[in-house]
This record gives sequence, C-alpha cells and structure tokens, in this order.
Amino acid sequence: MNRTTRNETNLTRFGPQVYHLVRGKPTTYSATFRAIDGPAKLVLQKDAIDNAWIKVNGRSVVEKKDFSGNGEVVLSLNLLKENTIEVRVPGLPGGALGVRVTQVTQADLGLERQGYFGLNTTDIERQRAFYNTLGFIGEIYPAGPETSTTFAQSLGFPEDYLIHVSLHSLKNPPTPPFVDTVQFRGDSYREEPPYSNLNHIGMAYATYSTTDLDGDFAYLQSKGVDFVSAPTIAPNGERFVFLKEQDGAFLKLIETAEGDAPTPGPNLVRLVNTNMNVADLERSREFYRLLGFTESAPASQAGSGEFAAAHGFDGLIEFEGVDISLGEGTDGATLQLRQWKHPYDDAPPYPPPVNHLGIDRINFYVKDLTAAVKTMNELGFEQLGPIGGRPEFGIVFFFDPDGIKVQLAGPRTD
Repeated sequence: MNRTTRNETNLTRFGPQVYHLVRGKPTTYSATFRAIDGPAKLVLQKDAIDNAWIKVNGRSVVEKKDFSGNGEVVLSLNLLKENTIEVRVPGLPGGALGVRVTQVTQADLGLERQGYFGLNTTDIERQRAFYNTLGFIGEIYPAGPETSTTFAQSLGFPEDYLIHVSLHSLKNPPTPPFVDTVQFRGDSYREEPPYSNLNHIGMAYATYSTTDLDGDFAYLQSKGVDFVSAPTIAPNGERFVFLKEQDGAFLKLIETAEGDAPTPGPNLVRLVNTNMNVADLERSREFYRLLGFTESAPASQAGSGEFAAAHGFDGLIEFEGVDISLGEGTDGATLQLRQWKHPYDDAPPYPPPVNHLGIDRINFYVKDLTAAVKTMNELGFEQLGPIGGRPEFGIVFFFDPDGIKVQLAGPRTD
C-alpha cells in the first residue's frame, strides 16, 4: 500500500444533533466547532417539521423553502477555523430536525501500523501472569519510565505520575501489536472500573484468534478465567466467546483455521481487531479514513438467544458495523467500528487523564510525528496535551469524534 497517498474524507465538523420540537416558546441551541477555512455542507434530516432558524457564524443559512416535505436537504456553507452554530426550533409539538455539518478534506498522516492498545490494571504482577496464561510469550518489562513529566502531561496529567508498565506480545522476541498494561499507583490512580457492558461507547474489548476455541475455553476455565458464556456461533457464522481479565475488562476470542495445530495449552494466533463502539458510524468511519483506514468490510449483525447472551444481554441485540484496516503490511491495524442500535448506551468514554481501569487508548506509529501533529492541528483536531517522550521520539494524544483517545507515536523532526 502506498503510504504517501493523501486520503480524502468527508469529516463531520458538527453533529449529528437531533432537535425535537416541543410545545412552548421556541428554543435556541448554540455550539462551537473547529474546521478549516473553506467550503462545507449543512445536512438536514427533516421529520414533520416545516421551519427552523439556523445561523452559522452569525449568518442565516436556511430559508422557509428548505423545509418543504420530509427527508434530507443539503446546503452549501463556508467555514472558518473557529465556528459557531445556532439552531432555533419552533415551539410546536412533534417533529424532529437532524443537523450535521460536513467538510471534505485531504491529508496524509503517515500511519504505518498499530503499536498497541492500552489496558490499565490494579495489579501489574497479576496482569503479567494473566497474559502468560493466555499464551503471550513475549514481554517487555519494565517498559517505559516509572515517572516522566513529559509522558504524564501528554496523557492529561498536570504534572507527573507513578506507574508500572508491561508490554505483552504473542511473539518472542516481542513485536507489535502489543497489549500495553499499566498500573497507575498512588495519587496517579483513579478508581473507576472498566466498562461493565459491551455496548458502552468507547473501546470495549479487543479480539484475538485461536486455532482451538473449545480447547482454549476449557483450558482457561481450568485456570480460573471468567467467561461471559460458552463459545457461540454468530449470525455471520463466526464462532466466538468473551472473557474477562481480573479487573473486568473484556477480551474476545474467535475461531480461525490459520496458525499451527492445536496444543493442550492456549492457541492464540494474532490480534484480529480492536473494538470501538461509536455514536455515529458515518462520522467515525470518515475520521479513521483520514488517518489512513481506507479498506473496509461491512459487519452489521442482529440476533437474540445465545448470540445476545454471549454479549451479556437478554433479548435482541443489534448493531451496525464496519471493520476497517490500513491494508497490507500492517498486521494488527484493524479497527472494529460498532454503532449499537439495541440496546443503546449513550454514556461517553472516560474523560482524561488515562488513569482508570480497562481499555481506553490506542497507539499508532507514524513516519514523522512532528508533521502528523502539525497536520492534525491545522485540521482543527483537539490535542490532549503536549508531545511527550524523548527529543528524538515522542507521543501525543488526540480525540476521535466520540472522545476515544488516539495516540500517535514516532520520530520527531522539530
């Protein structure tokens, strides 16, 4: 895959936001958002509404005629780097108005592959033993400095932190993609549990393949590993099971024919994908297209019974989804975007800093961190903190549209 290709994407700059009409005095809603100077589109979804007043940067951008009939209408805009939007809906019962602002842009951020997903724990020694039980034969420990003001500030800490770090790999010598396990200690630790359900917006789990799902299920049960259910077949034919590590974070195993013949112990082969539950699939798909995730496969599913129970729910579950990747030569850089329809949980991901339990960050290596940060800033994306690390190699965090923390790491040229 050509890593110098500029990726074109239709970014959502505002929304999608739905405004419901209620009886009484018309209500004005306002917000600010970032973009780049240039043309954009205002996309309206009308449902039993015949009028509304919308201003962008103080200028009215809709007319009465734009609200004839139901359905979608697309209007042209010009945006600035910093923008305001005001939406005033009439005081009538019933009806709803969906509002989204989109902008086409191009960029090459130079993503090369996924480095790791981050998982926080209460006990690094127990966590190391857990991954050893799963068959992770490669480990870098200790990994990273116990204290580092620049790293801490890049993660959202005002000053310093106190941590233990261990990187786990299915290969030895250890190679990416890793599981980056961190134990925040002392005042650096925030006592918040991992997401309790698999439909929580944010990073809910990671998926590994195994050549012997039933054998691994029995073996890991004998080692005291907690499972959500027995192995189950999904509507798309995939055999899978969810398990929990000692703090309650989810991992998923799926059956595959690739890899060596099964052994009596664990038979994990590779990281298949890292899950991200999102509020709006279109918005997230375009954001990750900007980062370089240009290859995709549809992955929507719905079902009840054993399929729902295997996800920890009674009754019907339904989600829209797409699996996206960077392409050849980027093993592990596959994301599983899921927009849950039922049951839906609109609780946002954990806010910074990244010192609670569970999975809440993902790392990508880039060719030139200085150039990537400059591009993201120019495109209007929020940077969590300053670049951390060493003068020659650094890390920095940005937020995706749902507030998921995306870490870029690479050589610095500033």
